[in-house]
Amino acid sequence: MSGYVIRPLPSVTATAVTDGGATEKVVATLANVSTPGPEAEVNLFGHVNITTGTAATAVVVKVRRGTDTSGTEVGTAETDTLAAGNKESIPFNVVDTPGDIAGESYVVTVTETSATADGTVNYAYMGGYID
Repeated sequence: MSGYVIRPLPSVTATAVTDGGATEKVVATLANVSTPGPEAEVNLFGHVNITTGTAATAVVVKVRRGTDTSGTEVGTAETDTLAAGNKESIPFNVVDTPGDIAGESYVVTVTETSATADGTVNYAYMGGYID
């Protein structure tokens, strides 16, 4: 806890997103995040509901600071074993200490391990608060 007043962030949702199979792909973006000072924490949480593609063996969900898959990974990736063609909701919860930022973005990404065809993100949600 940083000592700042807790400020909720707007939430973001996405539906029916083709996920890119074995290639990491952004499935939801939370834009315009600003902190009140250098010691503030950005707390992000949500879930991804996915139906995996052909030959998939697992799903990896990451949160990144930035607008694409090259951004800084925040927290630890969530990896769930999931057979091809199956559906599951995968929760995530991460805390970032980015320093003093203004107008930053955070993204949720999905990668399917060993997939030979794209799966579908049926629903993705990300929300959070600044502390």
